[in-house]
Amino acid sequence: MSTQKSRHAFGRVATVAVASLAMIMGGAVSAHAEAAYPSDKNQPDLVNLLAQYKDYYNPSNAFNSKDPSSFGKGTVVDAKLLGHNDQSTQQINNAAAAGGDGVTPTEQQKRALIDSDYKMSETLPDALGSQLGAWFSQGLSDGTLSKTADLLTRTDPVSGRGNSLVADYLDTGTAKTTFNHPRPYVDRTEAGYPAAGLHTTLDIKRVPAWTDEQGRKHNPNYDGMTISGSFPSGHTTYAFSGGVGLATLFPQLGTEIVTRASEAGNNRIVLGVHYSLDIMGGRIDGEAGNTARWSDDQFRADKLMPAYNELQSYMANKCVSNNVVSKQSSDYDTVGACVAKLGANGAKGYANAFTDAVSTKPVTDRASAIDAYTARMSYGFAQDAAKAGQAAVVPQGAENLLLTAFPDLSDAQRRQVLAASESDSGYPLDASSQGYQRLNLAKAFSTKVVLSADKSTILSLTFGNAKPQTSVVKSDDGITSLLTDFNAYWKAGVGVTDAGKAVLKHDDELTESINNKAFAEGKDGQGARAVSDAQMNSTNTLYDALGPVLGSYYKKAMDAGKLPKTAEYLAAMNKSASTGNAKATYQHPRPYIDRQNYVGTTLNLNGLKQTLDIDKVPAYSDFNWGDGESNVDEYADLYNSGSFPSGHTTFAFTQGTGLASILPELGPEIMTRVSEAGNNRIVLGVHYPLDILGGHIAGQYGVATALNDDTARQQNADARAELVSLLTAQCKADKHGDTLQQCIDNTGANANQGYANAFVDEVSTKPVTDRTSAIAAYKARMSYGFEKTGAADAAPVVPDQAVNLLDNVTAFSSLTKDQKKAVLAATEGDSGYPLDASSQGWARIDLAAAYSAKVTLSADGTKIKSLEPGQATASVVRATTGGGNAGHPGDTGDTGQSAGQQPSHNDNTVKPKPTAQDGSATGTKTVGSKHAGLATTGSSLAPIATLLVTLVIIGTVTLEVIGYRRLRR
Repeated sequence: MSTQKSRHAFGRVATVAVASLAMIMGGAVSAHAEAAYPSDKNQPDLVNLLAQYKDYYNPSNAFNSKDPSSFGKGTVVDAKLLGHNDQSTQQINNAAAAGGDGVTPTEQQKRALIDSDYKMSETLPDALGSQLGAWFSQGLSDGTLSKTADLLTRTDPVSGRGNSLVADYLDTGTAKTTFNHPRPYVDRTEAGYPAAGLHTTLDIKRVPAWTDEQGRKHNPNYDGMTISGSFPSGHTTYAFSGGVGLATLFPQLGTEIVTRASEAGNNRIVLGVHYSLDIMGGRIDGEAGNTARWSDDQFRADKLMPAYNELQSYMANKCVSNNVVSKQSSDYDTVGACVAKLGANGAKGYANAFTDAVSTKPVTDRASAIDAYTARMSYGFAQDAAKAGQAAVVPQGAENLLLTAFPDLSDAQRRQVLAASESDSGYPLDASSQGYQRLNLAKAFSTKVVLSADKSTILSLTFGNAKPQTSVVKSDDGITSLLTDFNAYWKAGVGVTDAGKAVLKHDDELTESINNKAFAEGKDGQGARAVSDAQMNSTNTLYDALGPVLGSYYKKAMDAGKLPKTAEYLAAMNKSASTGNAKATYQHPRPYIDRQNYVGTTLNLNGLKQTLDIDKVPAYSDFNWGDGESNVDEYADLYNSGSFPSGHTTFAFTQGTGLASILPELGPEIMTRVSEAGNNRIVLGVHYPLDILGGHIAGQYGVATALNDDTARQQNADARAELVSLLTAQCKADKHGDTLQQCIDNTGANANQGYANAFVDEVSTKPVTDRTSAIAAYKARMSYGFEKTGAADAAPVVPDQAVNLLDNVTAFSSLTKDQKKAVLAATEGDSGYPLDASSQGWARIDLAAAYSAKVTLSADGTKIKSLEPGQATASVVRATTGGGNAGHPGDTGDTGQSAGQQPSHNDNTVKPKPTAQDGSATGTKTVGSKHAGLATTGSSLAPIATLLVTLVIIGTVTLEVIGYRRLRR
């Protein structure tokens, strides 16, 4: 099967069986006297779809055309709601008339008059942008697009009225007579408005008739509608029937097309002949009509798909013959490329500069089109709080509106797209509309759908994209693979597992605790720091990790562009880890949203809270990225973005691990600062601790792996040389010392005058005031207080690449690669915490401890005797043989030194960790065994196993090997 055919080979979809009515114009004769398709008989029952209208206005009787006195009689039931209906109607009408003279229509009034002609061929072309719109009009007028015209724009040659199979499918006559509501410009006394305290008539500016440049006369026909019911709007029903129809034939611009249809509906208010509620009702009608047509198998095969193929082929040929694009693999792809090249889905496409109290900004691109469409879905009516937040409701068969936009999805998946993109419940007409009131087709046609590797599950939905698109996650990538433990706690598209319930309960409770405490501190507390970190400006985040003096040097130089090689290196490290595939794969909802109704489906929370008690930080609801763009509500933007793993935390750790790798002298402080940046995502209430742990793993993995590349290693070396040179020069100038280490020592950057953070929480319980407390905070955030889910005290696991992160530690330059690996093994955290098992050792790596370690080697330099983290400076020393007992605890004798460092004595002495007898991470330890090994995901570690075995000194005395984990508990 060709690409074109396979892309649009649709399966059978059951026809919707709904009742009543035909055609769109009240009182018109059906264009299809003999029913040719099931949908001709099974038309939507508009009266039932709009029945909630009677909760606002209750007609005394249906209108009888033979008795004009029966028109417009009724009772106002909800004066507040109808008061807003009046107010919004009057404001939109008056705004369009502003600046006019009452004789010649304003530009917006002219546009409204054109739309009132019931001609889709006049209304819809400009939704495609100037060039595509011109080709569309040409194809309709010269007969090339005959199937498209038959479906959407055909007119009766005698009457000149609409006669198309879709746009003219519905008749609103019965609904109009049933609801029997007067127009805005007529006297409404009999309708009970005075009795409700509302105006008898509104201040409606009538639009004069107008003859355009082509000699066509456009008449608003006020006299002909004085006894024609306003609700629902027939013109709007027509506009949405045609608009949704064209969007199906041209899904690449579906967003712009349906927004243009919403403008046509709004233009009925501009003319003063309809109210806001009338337009909302017409939109519901049009959506229902297209659903009925598209759900008719026979109609779809005979009419819809031929018209679709005709229009796509026609536009593809136009694009190629006019040298906009070259021929792609299919007509669909060719048109998509053409749309992008012409900017028809952006700043060079559909535009509308007219604004009002509802649509407050001009339509200039796709994002503003979606905003305008969304605003006209509710027209500023108040939401019924008691009915808000209900589960998504998608009308039966509505998934067929997205057949051509998402041909690779199943019916259930297309319904999921509609459910996820729909608006909230509780707005007028929602209750009776069967879900049509909530459908946001402008968003739906801009959806990016990410599917699982087997295509069975939607993992991610995002809106506002340049085109409707579907992608499939990779079955495997580095970061995703490291985090597969998450599947044991949470199943994407399903919910909380039985095994993961306790883990995720702790995750939830800790998120609430950290977020709530930070919020209680007020606007100048940790929340402000969290908002700053959220800008993802690593300079602003990292500079204070270096202390006030060195941090100031660093920030000023970075801001002034005086550290170009450092900036280039950190930018490269940012590219080393991407969480996009992992987020899409694990697809876990954010803490602050309805977690049961997520991405258009209902999840099983297994007894956990549906929504957490999260305090939103005001500054993040009105967030400035610092890029010169307008403020945005980040909570709204992140709503459909998966939480796990945290992308911001991954960024923080690529930047922090990158900087620490070139400035390891302050590595403990830098790593603790980025752990704070990760924790700040919990402060904002947009991530959980597990998300932070995932980002921690991803960031470290990315940088360490990137440094396997020669180019990256050279960038690393160049950046270190540049940074050390600049900092040293500044230190000399300010008399803080002649070397970087002297400057660090003299300014206290590695002690109590360096990085500090007074904020505490349930995890990091003490302020960071010096290196010791910084390492403790970092350590606490490596496990976040989770209970262990796996074996504790398992054998060390050190990824081969992790050694790259120690290459710039001056004191460690004398160590072999295997010895460096042993340093990481001896300082790592304990095993068994969530995410450890799949992380291949990355969850356990403790760089804050490793960068501050004093390593004591045997006298011959081949074996690591002990390790002491938490030092002001990393060092390597050798024990000397003395008294026949050298190497015993407390008997170090004369100690060899590195870089002039004095030996340090404290209670953090760590001897190499025990391992399983067979080298596996079983948690079984044999102290003193000559066969002890180091579990690894990398190459053979026989040399390290030799380094880590229990030492036999003088053939008789065996030293006890004490695990670092036990000393630090």
